[in-house]
Amino acid sequence: MLHERDDKLRAEPIYVGMAHHKRRFRNPREFLNTYIIRLQTSGYCEALIDNEFVVIEPGDLLMFRPGEKYELIMKDNSIDYYVICKGTWIDQWWAHFSPPQKTTIPLDDDLLKQWNQLAKEKLRMNDTSEELTDYILRVFCLTLQRLHEIAGMGQTSSPSYIAYRIKKFIDQHATEDLKLEQIAKHAGISISRAVYLFKTNFGQSIMSYAIEVRLAAACERIRFSVMSLEYIAKSSGFNSYTYFYRQFRMHYGLSPRQYKEEQQKRLKLPMEH
Repeated sequence: MLHERDDKLRAEPIYVGMAHHKRRFRNPREFLNTYIIRLQTSGYCEALIDNEFVVIEPGDLLMFRPGEKYELIMKDNSIDYYVICKGTWIDQWWAHFSPPQKTTIPLDDDLLKQWNQLAKEKLRMNDTSEELTDYILRVFCLTLQRLHEIAGMGQTSSPSYIAYRIKKFIDQHATEDLKLEQIAKHAGISISRAVYLFKTNFGQSIMSYAIEVRLAAACERIRFSVMSLEYIAKSSGFNSYTYFYRQFRMHYGLSPRQYKEEQQKRLKLPMEH
């Protein structure tokens, strides 16, 4: 270790990652001996909550502690991020926070970046990364708590909460023929107010964020499907392949076909003809 910790508390990630479930799969029921934090980011699944199976949608956060029953039914093309952890710091934080087993939080980019950073450090497996993962996990947990509080009752009319509602709506509907009028109507505010709140909270326009979500969906479909690039563009919310091509190249620095070839080389999959 770099130095001795004064507080004797620990936050230890055991498994961290992202799972893409291409087919229906059932995780058998078990009584946990660790904490599990799981965020649905795409597709759907079902989880056992209070002895009943509940549909879990994008943005739904599952938090289970040791001793609780845990069972999942994964659906086709379901994607989630997960952290399995333990430790005395986690014990204290969980007891103070007392989170419900299921809640809905904004799909926050910073949270997913922390998730990925935690996963990368966990893979390093050395003394330095061991201490660093401890701190990253603490920050991650506190970020979760903040997002939970933003989404909590009594804050539903705050500008930040409305902006996160808009963001979640875009995350869920960006691949459709999405209009500003629909987004504003969902948030219960005017178009100009929706545009202003989103820009203020996230530093970019609604439509530029929608394009990023569409491109991210296209990238996933390129990696994990055999659909044609033209079909992927259309199914990801782009009515024009030319526009999709231009946006893809501008964001990623290579064409959709070049990206596909690069991914297939990594996965060692043959190109379809």
